[in-house]
Amino acid sequence: MIDIALKNLFRNKTRNALTILGIAIGVALLLSLVSISDGINKRISNFGEGMVGTISVFPEGKSMFISTGGQLSKDFADELENFEGVDYVTPYYGVRLQYMGSYAMGVPADKVSEMVGEEIKIKEGRMIDEGDNDERVAVICSTYLNYKNTNVGDRISILGKDFEVVGKLEEGEGNNIAGNVMVPIDALQEIDKTDQLTGIIVRVSDVKRTEEIAEDIKSTLGVEAETSKDLVRKFSDMTSEISLMTYAIGVISALIGGIGIANTMLMSVSERRREIGIMKAIGATRNMILKQFLQEAVILGLIGGIAGITLAFLGIYMISLMMTFAAMTLNLIFVGLLFSVGLSTLFSIYPAYTAAKVDPIIALKYE
Repeated sequence: MIDIALKNLFRNKTRNALTILGIAIGVALLLSLVSISDGINKRISNFGEGMVGTISVFPEGKSMFISTGGQLSKDFADELENFEGVDYVTPYYGVRLQYMGSYAMGVPADKVSEMVGEEIKIKEGRMIDEGDNDERVAVICSTYLNYKNTNVGDRISILGKDFEVVGKLEEGEGNNIAGNVMVPIDALQEIDKTDQLTGIIVRVSDVKRTEEIAEDIKSTLGVEAETSKDLVRKFSDMTSEISLMTYAIGVISALIGGIGIANTMLMSVSERRREIGIMKAIGATRNMILKQFLQEAVILGLIGGIAGITLAFLGIYMISLMMTFAAMTLNLIFVGLLFSVGLSTLFSIYPAYTAAKVDPIIALKYE
């Protein structure tokens, strides 16, 4: 019966092709958004793990999401160094780059390695070291939007000045860097003509006291002090909106694709009433007719799902050139096929049932 179903689908190639296209676009949109959402959530989770035992200090009313430029004096860093329970501090100065969403972080040259973390190694070139205090050099992270096209020795523009790329960090999920580009803080502040800080990363000596120390810093110094839990919570609030949009698009895609399938199958039933009558006249049962039309719908959904997965793969690949956390996985392929086949089956039940109920006597008179 499957070979008969395939032949029937080729009867009206244009109509079925448009139905398949509708399913494919819905699947591609859904998988692309799910990929981005999952990637962001995974990055947030890893970010939180990498920031355990740290406190991010900002001016009052600011946070990691809106902090650029400088509003904290170096005196704050000195005060925090002597704060009870603090192991060490890392002051930084951050600015936005010309690439959308990219962020350059100026850090004391001798503390760049601490900001990077032990789990992320240099992929090419070298790390910034103590001899680079006033030098316009940069290390780029895998989260930098132009990472794949930028090589050691190239120059990137920060605040209108050229910085030489001396190193590229390897790609990895354990990266807890707040910036996409790391540069010496002295060089960045000199260009921006300031000695202020954007924020201060505080490492506590006892991880269990992180929340307690953060509250002490807030109340004593009158600044914002966010732990990894606070940052993850804020990130999660932002990504929940993306997840909501993903579900909304999934529902819309289901409705559009489902209506297309139902319309195609109902038209097929109408056009093939005489054929259905002949099949029943020679012994075909209701269940056989029902199964025939359901098979045709499932094949439509399967082809649409495969086409949608292909489109999603291309779309996710393009997105991954800018966002390294977007990727096609086996789970997404399974979800895409399940979505398309389940959708086509659900919306073809009524047309298939309509075909199964056709009266053979009336159908044989149908022109």
